[in-house]
Amino acid sequence: MQNPIAWWRTLSQNPVYLREKGNWGKANPFYETIRRFLPFVISGVILLGLCTGSANPALFSGNDGLVAFWCFMCLPGILLSALTLFGSFMTPALTAPSISLELANGTWDILRATPLPTRTILLAKLFGSLARLRVFWWLLFIVSLFQGLLMACSITLAAGEYAIWGWLVGLSTVARPWLEVLFAAFTGMLFSTWTQSGTMALVGSYTAVVFFKLFNSAALWLGIAALLGADETILLTSTLGPTFVYGVATIAVSIGLVIRANRLEQHRQ
Repeated sequence: MQNPIAWWRTLSQNPVYLREKGNWGKANPFYETIRRFLPFVISGVILLGLCTGSANPALFSGNDGLVAFWCFMCLPGILLSALTLFGSFMTPALTAPSISLELANGTWDILRATPLPTRTILLAKLFGSLARLRVFWWLLFIVSLFQGLLMACSITLAAGEYAIWGWLVGLSTVARPWLEVLFAAFTGMLFSTWTQSGTMALVGSYTAVVFFKLFNSAALWLGIAALLGADETILLTSTLGPTFVYGVATIAVSIGLVIRANRLEQHRQ
């Protein structure tokens, strides 16, 4: 088995990776179609970001200090919400059709005839697909890190007895957008291995992503905290709860991809 570090270094020369990245071969038609409507997509995620970003849990208990910090955090919070929604929408369009199109076009058997293990093929396709959004990843890194540090510092300085949890909330703020986007990307890849229809893989991926988004929202966790009467920990509940669930879900989907890759490899032999 190849060393993971050595494999990562040679990834840029992997032909499967380069093809998914768009360096050669036929482009992903689903992604190209969605990219034509990017102005509408961006406008939509900004509007949704305004809705979700304005519900920042820093506004609680009538703390004037946190309200002042909220005014400063408003713009990066909205931008982070918009970036998360954009990534959750775009990544399935890149990963969901990746294997389905190969199966539909009859080229999957050609890939399996190469010396590359099935797991390597899937990883190369995954990273190659996500590499198309290079600018997005840098923006997400900068904005999520800034918002996480801002949340950590604001809670530590202004939240009294909750100060010790400030950096944990900050870390959760940084991690959650990445987990949401990676969950969407991995879910798309998993669905792609189950069907020969890129459209069906895409529909299944978006259904799973939207369903999970609705039932693992900060608003739902706020409601749970209110029902439990845990007003003093409402910030922790609404911030850490969704992040934890997304983390578990992302790991579960990753394990599912590994199991699926192993089964495909067995059928190959």
